Amino acid sequence: MRLFQTGSPEFVEAVRQRVNAVGLALFAEAWYKDPRIEARRLLFNYLERPLNAARHEPLVKRLFKLADNAGDDAVMARFLVGFDRTIRRKRGTTTQWDYRTRTNERIEIIYTPADTTLSRDDRFYLGSWFVQNREKFTRGKFLFSVPTRQYLRRRAWRYFRKLGKNKPERYISAVCTALKLYTDADVPDGLGLLDNWGLVHVLFHHSQALASTATGWFVSETGTLPQLQPDPMYRALWLKSPEPIFDLLVNGKCRPVCLWAAKMLRQHFPNRLSLLSLDELLDWVVSDNSVLNDLAIEALERAGGFEKIPVERWLQLVDRAKPDLLDRICEMVARAVKPEQVSFVEAVRLAMQRPVPLARLGVAFLAGKKPTNAAEVQSLFGFREAQADPLRAELVQWACKVLSERPEFQPQWVLEFLDGRHEDVREVGWEWLQTEPRAREDVGVWQKMLESPYDNIRLRLIGILEERAKERTGLAKFSMDHVRFLWATVLLNISRGSRAKPFVIRQIMERIAANPDEAGDLLPIIAVALRSSRGPEFRAGLAGVAAFVERNPTRKGLVEAVFPELSWN
Repeated sequence: MRLFQTGSPEFVEAVRQRVNAVGLALFAEAWYKDPRIEARRLLFNYLERPLNAARHEPLVKRLFKLADNAGDDAVMARFLVGFDRTIRRKRGTTTQWDYRTRTNERIEIIYTPADTTLSRDDRFYLGSWFVQNREKFTRGKFLFSVPTRQYLRRRAWRYFRKLGKNKPERYISAVCTALKLYTDADVPDGLGLLDNWGLVHVLFHHSQALASTATGWFVSETGTLPQLQPDPMYRALWLKSPEPIFDLLVNGKCRPVCLWAAKMLRQHFPNRLSLLSLDELLDWVVSDNSVLNDLAIEALERAGGFEKIPVERWLQLVDRAKPDLLDRICEMVARAVKPEQVSFVEAVRLAMQRPVPLARLGVAFLAGKKPTNAAEVQSLFGFREAQADPLRAELVQWACKVLSERPEFQPQWVLEFLDGRHEDVREVGWEWLQTEPRAREDVGVWQKMLESPYDNIRLRLIGILEERAKERTGLAKFSMDHVRFLWATVLLNISRGSRAKPFVIRQIMERIAANPDEAGDLLPIIAVALRSSRGPEFRAGLAGVAAFVERNPTRKGLVEAVFPELSWN
């Protein structure tokens, strides 16, 4: 009781753990009639929780009767939603005897699981045994038997039906309170929608697509759910003012409720949507409510005056928009914003985004732009990490073109892309190296490339070395330490570079022949490579080693130490 007196939110969970049905029944009236705001808030919180706290049937029934007798619209709204949630039908199959074929046939059925918290026999168990076994009876179940739950939700709806007839001035406000309590979880699919007895009555009571029995709503023989259109109970009351419907559209938590409100406004109050300001529409575009998103984008596509919207607001919009709306939003931004209105930095930031529509928008804004300072030049190298995979190579190509036109061009810039972790970036970097003479003739660039950890770069370098050797320019331009590293990485990579390995072995042996003093450093590389090689690589290496010993007999001991498995007869 201390938690109740202080209005602590923990009281709701504490009372749900109580299993004393008699004590809970006696407490119902005191709780309901407590005039404090805190007690009222706790009551709302309790009724908005699932009605599955074991042995709470007396408490729930007494609270329901007290609210019904008092004409308490707010509490009855919560009972309407709560009782709707206690019926969840399922689809299944059963067998049915066909007397014509004299066989059992499987047919589809819709049924309500018997998932009551306590069975009839279990109600006799009280005390410590029940407390210890509470989880057995409360996990995923509901209070009351299925027929009782069906009756209670009909009783809850009857309250609102009588309210609309006898006190129509209160009806719209009362049912709107209930409608704003439904969530998407209450309507997981078409069958879930029909399980909400009160919700369907409020929104589609007169629809010819539906039919009802005492156990629930069904699709009529001539109807389908896609045909379902707003046809509410007490239509005349709804048509008095658009504001309650507009409030449901904006503040509803359940998509079917919001869709119903949108259709009602379009059919009966189209001028209400036209009163929205440009700022309101832009806020709707990034709302969590998907119905508002669609309405806002449709309205914006029809409206003019985009030039009045600051560029910063557009950029904020695309940053916060849902991925499935980006295409349509980016099309609007492209029409409304001129490239010269967007700074170079903002365009680069957009182009770096993962969603392709955003990246394409950034590419469009970059057209015709040039970096004007060192920071903007440096930002171009960030395109090697562009997140939109389909556009990354295009962005790097554009960056290469812009960088080549810079008066302060530096050959080392090529390495920024040749060392990129994405293969498509390295491919563009290699093309840039071939077409940019200032980088292609720079010795420092080639020496740095010899340290590349990437196969597609190393194997191409082997080809370059082979061409240089044919031109008899030798390897003078390259650091021998770096060349040795390149040779070793290609030869020791067992799974890659098989076509280049014979070239490497020949290059090494030619180097040893020309510089016998380096044999101690290079022969171990040949030895390791040959032990993991077959075919032409093995034969080329073996022939090279034999020729080296023949020309340098004084170094036979070194060769025998490196190749102890060879026999020299």
